[in-house]
Amino acid sequence: MKKTILSLNCGSSSLKFNIFNINDDMTVSPILNGIAEEIGNIRRSSMRFSHNGDKTKYPISLETHEDALSEMFEVFTRNGVQKESICAVGHRIVHGGPIYTKSTLINEEVKEQIKSLFSVAPLHNPQNYIGVEVTEKLLPGVPNVAVFDTAFHGTMGCEAFRYAIPQKWYEQFLIRRYGFHGTSHLYVSKRAAVLCKTPYDEFTCVTAHLGNGSSITKVENGKSRDTSMGFTPLEGVIMGTRCGDLDPAIIAHVANLYVADGMDKADAYDKTTRMLNKDCGLKGLAGTNLMQDIRAKALEGDEESLHIVDIYCYRIAKYIGEYACTTDNLKAIVFTAGVGENEWFVRQRVLEMLKSFAFEIDHEANKIRGEEIVIGKGKFAGNEVCAMVIPTDEELIIAYDALAIGYLGKQAPTVYPFEKA
Repeated sequence: MKKTILSLNCGSSSLKFNIFNINDDMTVSPILNGIAEEIGNIRRSSMRFSHNGDKTKYPISLETHEDALSEMFEVFTRNGVQKESICAVGHRIVHGGPIYTKSTLINEEVKEQIKSLFSVAPLHNPQNYIGVEVTEKLLPGVPNVAVFDTAFHGTMGCEAFRYAIPQKWYEQFLIRRYGFHGTSHLYVSKRAAVLCKTPYDEFTCVTAHLGNGSSITKVENGKSRDTSMGFTPLEGVIMGTRCGDLDPAIIAHVANLYVADGMDKADAYDKTTRMLNKDCGLKGLAGTNLMQDIRAKALEGDEESLHIVDIYCYRIAKYIGEYACTTDNLKAIVFTAGVGENEWFVRQRVLEMLKSFAFEIDHEANKIRGEEIVIGKGKFAGNEVCAMVIPTDEELIIAYDALAIGYLGKQAPTVYPFEKA
């Protein structure tokens, strides 16, 4: 029986899964992936998966994540993947705090750290923890590995991660910039170095992970040196439902207005902070968090939608410009994730707003989807800079880290097999 690695990404009402075969040369090959959706909503819950190019979707009552994991194993069995073949499980964990700056084997201490960060990553860590607990129950004795979104950013210097706050807040409350989407930024920056034919430890780029959650990262000589998300995933550029950067005094101002309308002060504060996470960003500006809908209206001539696209793109261009000005030998700007990979108009507008680069955009290449491709070239500080699209593969990072740590008993790789042309 061929051994396999399972990669899990457990969300509040979803469960993404990928199963990989372990090859004889200790590389991994994806064989099946899918997602359980609308967990907890038994009238709408469903299972969707892809195996050998065939796609399947069906409704099924999934009341809990344990139900979803049980059904996932049924999918595996029906498609020739035995539960007993799984020799390690890699879990995407969003927040690792200041302690975990690399992927690690999960034990009780690690689980307590994940739980301690529920309040700063409320949309992610509690759900990630559920995935760990249920997997331990359903796969007793199988090693579980935490692959932290924050880990890649552990190489930031204090000039990037410190806030101008009282020392007590930093030392006792552990308030600092952590950054997120680390597995994505790691993967696409490594692939970009391959495309640019530059050793990774000599490679400098800016990566733009643009999805419902978005972040921009400055990678210098193969290390994260700054990133737009902060203490929580709320800071930075405009996102699907998150506000990104804003004046912190706005929070008290809005909460006080709710209090003036008769709301309890604690409820007013909770409502305000909840809305910053769930009702702002594109949703706040346009009434929808779907960029494809906003872009379609913009291209049809809707002026308000075009303004919203430009507001969104300008914030991204500002971050890229800031990071470019604090690097030397910049080689690439890399777009990835749902919006970054699929929205050609967003990429075009961002590159047009980076006026100092004078990008020559290949408009035909920019409309190609699903490929690693250079979409434009410009110059900055005397260096040629490529604009490129690289589809991210966070699950592959998770699989290799789980293979190394959970199955082979080693540390996470520093060089991955995909770092080949």
